Amino acid sequence: MFIFTECLSNTGLGHLRRCTALAEIINEIAEDVFIVLHTDGTGLSDRFPVSIVVLDWKNREQRTAFLEGKNVDAIFVDSYLADEIVYEELQAWTKNLICIDDTNRIRYPIGSTILNPGYGGIHLEYDASKNRIATGGEYVLLRHPFREKISFPSTKENVESVLITVGGEDRWNLVPRILEIINADFPKWKKKILLGPAFLNLDEIKKKSDENTVLHSGLSAQEIRELMLSVDFAITAGGQTTYELLKCRVPMIIIETAENQRENIRGLSTEIPGLAHIDKDLISLRTESKRIVSYSFRNDLRERMRKTCLAGNEKIRSLLLC
Repeated sequence: MFIFTECLSNTGLGHLRRCTALAEIINEIAEDVFIVLHTDGTGLSDRFPVSIVVLDWKNREQRTAFLEGKNVDAIFVDSYLADEIVYEELQAWTKNLICIDDTNRIRYPIGSTILNPGYGGIHLEYDASKNRIATGGEYVLLRHPFREKISFPSTKENVESVLITVGGEDRWNLVPRILEIINADFPKWKKKILLGPAFLNLDEIKKKSDENTVLHSGLSAQEIRELMLSVDFAITAGGQTTYELLKCRVPMIIIETAENQRENIRGLSTEIPGLAHIDKDLISLRTESKRIVSYSFRNDLRERMRKTCLAGNEKIRSLLLC
């Protein structure tokens, strides 16, 4: 069973994280699960539950040479870069092609499954007459520590700390600008910053940091979970991390850092009324930060989070039965 994905310096860390979760879920019931990863080296320092094959799998010759002679039960593909022909050719190697999608990006092969693992698929017009559609909170892909029983801290009366996480890179220079705003308006808050593997603005981040700022990098999924549970709220990009924060019931302000996050943010906002989302210009950050200071607002938001259903194990495994 193969999971084809990518992780490059400018895209794909969220893909790799959710494909890692997918591999964990499948590996609990099946053997011989592999992640086939197109990478420039980004993400390889992560810890993986299955074997990784580094391959430019969008290259037909490399892909064919890799698959030749293999009996492939199922293929998952999670890509923003592969074109339709790649999917069609992959379908020829298996009876069960599962296309992970966030935006209804392309026309996927007829007869394949489209998996939109979260609330982002609620508003998309997939063609159920041509593809099997799997979407919603019950299909969310969570890494193992986020599927374990979690001991949730109670809501604090006052905000004392914030987690800032913007993905694998910071192409919009968000972290220094967020720090500037938080330091000016809430200087006593502890700022815990999760750095991605492709950050190019570390010097500027350090210049904007103060004695209440802590930088984190290279953390395991378990360590990330504990970090999330240690803060009062988070300022986050709108990708895969939103579901890990949701599972930990961490109130959040979501920044749309890429267009492909739009439907996910829209779906989350529908499912959890009151969830804040802002543009990457950060114009609304001060207003939303002041709103989230309210104890009752944070507590109510956490209660709405508690009522969501994020349990994808059985639903994901059911996709393998076709």
